[in-house]
Amino acid sequence: MDVLGDAGDEDEDREGAVREERAIERPHGIAHAHRHAGSVSMDVQSPPPHTGEGRVGALRPRFAVSAAFFCFGTVAGSLVPRMPAFKESLHLTDGEVGLAFVVYAAGAVAGAVLARPILAGGARTWVRVLTAVMVAALITPALAPGFGVFAATFLVLGILAGVIDVLENSQAAELEREAGRPMINGFHGFWSLGFVAGGVAAAAAAALGLGPLPHFAIVAAVICVSSVPLLAGVPNTRGGAATLLPSGTTRLRIGTAVSAVSAMAFFGILVESAGGDWGPIYLRDYGKTTLAVAAGVAVTFSIAMTVVRFTADRLTARTSAPVVAALGGVVSMIGVALAVALPEPVTAIAGFTLVGAGCAVMVPLAFSAGANLGRTGTALIVVTAAGYGGSIIGPWLIGS
Repeated sequence: MDVLGDAGDEDEDREGAVREERAIERPHGIAHAHRHAGSVSMDVQSPPPHTGEGRVGALRPRFAVSAAFFCFGTVAGSLVPRMPAFKESLHLTDGEVGLAFVVYAAGAVAGAVLARPILAGGARTWVRVLTAVMVAALITPALAPGFGVFAATFLVLGILAGVIDVLENSQAAELEREAGRPMINGFHGFWSLGFVAGGVAAAAAAALGLGPLPHFAIVAAVICVSSVPLLAGVPNTRGGAATLLPSGTTRLRIGTAVSAVSAMAFFGILVESAGGDWGPIYLRDYGKTTLAVAAGVAVTFSIAMTVVRFTADRLTARTSAPVVAALGGVVSMIGVALAVALPEPVTAIAGFTLVGAGCAVMVPLAFSAGANLGRTGTALIVVTAAGYGGSIIGPWLIGS
């Protein structure tokens, strides 16, 4: 037995533990995990500069994941602004509209759970296939003859959304970790950009008197064709990200961290779904405005989210994720108060715009943290399911 060698190994282990703790303490550091003597040591470091072919290789998966988020957002942005039209054509009550959103969210929770075996086998093929399936399924609500079938289509869309959400956020967290800097809000910014694109098209379709069916058919055709080359470079993420917690962290501490992050996702999506899903209906019913203007509130809501998400990563790097999340919560509450107290079109739109700006950062930061709390993807799945739980409670409370 080499005593000096063993002592040296112990010193290295202690130094590795110190590096791990420092990686956790740094609020904006992204840890790079290196397997080392049977354990995991973490060093917070900047990635080496990319030049020429290496830079192109690094940008290709980022572009593909951004495109995947964009396609996902376009589906939601196309569907939500047409809810006033569905409410009128199917003679839905507020309670039935709320129940449809609850069914969607319940499907998303189930989809998040179903994502675990898919994530374990690799996400690349599934992201591409399920994106096309979800876009094609966008047409189905427009074919519904009544509330029962309408709710069933929302269940299917929710399941697809839950699976895709876990897979795409796992890929985003992987790329963020490799880059060594906050990036998650930027990826979600492309989701919001897609929502804006879908919302603008929905508002234009409503203004032109185009029904949901031809509108959705056009959207589905465009995205299905364009997604083939756009998503070709998505990475084949397997399992979860390398954990940011020290190797000796207890199950209790991990459970506490997952619970805290899940609560953040829950309240973030609760506010986001309440503002984004019900904004057009609220403005139509209480603001007494046209369908086109009501659909436009979803656009302003999402524009605010997009702008904030594309700038929030820099703010996170300069401060910390908790500070940015707390600031977002305050802004959201101010927006809710404004829209409820003054439901006139101008003030209500301003209020929902503030809600979009405030809640923009909460969900991405929660998903990023969840992806880095374990190696199997379980924590991310729990956080995602908890987040969609917020979208179950929010619409139910408002619709009832």
